[in-house]
Amino acid sequence: MIKSGLKNYFVNLKHFFTPIGTLAVGMFIGLSLLIPGTFAIIGAMIERLIEIVQTANVDFESVKNYIVEAVKALDWNDPIASLKIMLTKDWFFGVVNGSLNLFSAELQPYADAIEETVGLAFAGVTMLFVLLVILCVLGLISGYFLTRFLVRRTMAKRTFKKFLFAVFVDSFVTAALIALCFWLLTVWAPSIFITSILSLVIFGCLALVSAYLVHGRNNINFKQVINFKNVFKLLLVNALIFVISMLFLSLTVAITNPIAGIMIGFSFVEIAFLVMSMNAEGYVLNLVPKAEVPAEPVAEQTDEVA
Repeated sequence: MIKSGLKNYFVNLKHFFTPIGTLAVGMFIGLSLLIPGTFAIIGAMIERLIEIVQTANVDFESVKNYIVEAVKALDWNDPIASLKIMLTKDWFFGVVNGSLNLFSAELQPYADAIEETVGLAFAGVTMLFVLLVILCVLGLISGYFLTRFLVRRTMAKRTFKKFLFAVFVDSFVTAALIALCFWLLTVWAPSIFITSILSLVIFGCLALVSAYLVHGRNNINFKQVINFKNVFKLLLVNALIFVISMLFLSLTVAITNPIAGIMIGFSFVEIAFLVMSMNAEGYVLNLVPKAEVPAEPVAEQTDEVA
């Protein structure tokens, strides 16, 4: 089981670019809306502000220099953190109010109109940024389900009937496990440590039971699948896969940088969890053909007649 489990992980790394690709598509669509949309909103805001204050004596060069200095004052060694600060309402309106304070006397009659215009512009940019986040999340979700489909097709194919049966079994055993843990916790608070270890063992056992019921019943012996040795091997191989995936993620971060490393390396971890969730099914499916293949008849040996 350990050898086949590790093999499953490395074989399924061929789907490495699937979750990254769907995330990139979502991010690309979001940025294609955010960047031009932001420029359009800011351009419209500037035009509207010029219309409002065109009769006032305002030195727009000073305003521009003030805004540029405010942006430069941010720590651009960490661009993500700086962008987060710029998208906060406090910073945005602080810069606007600071630039308006340069000409507070001249702009006082237009304060309400200016604040309304700037507020609408900020709301528009915020909505575009939220849309970018939503599209990235949709890219992650679609990538997860697509990768899960590909991994399952590689490791443990099943019919729609077996899919429904597996959903029922998994829901039942998961609910039973959660109920058991909560019951033990209410009976004895320190049992959280015991239940943590016990949950891992029960999880491995239930994963094998579920895999047996879905794929192996009537084909192989129950004890051939569910025994302490197999539970231990399943937990061990899943732990090894998790450690290997984290090593790959750490290596990616070390080679690139934290942001790029996590965006690229998360695929290692995602595939690891998918393989870990299907290792029991893959093991049972590997046993089924062996149990179903009939023994080949032994040909009778006859002496040649001279």
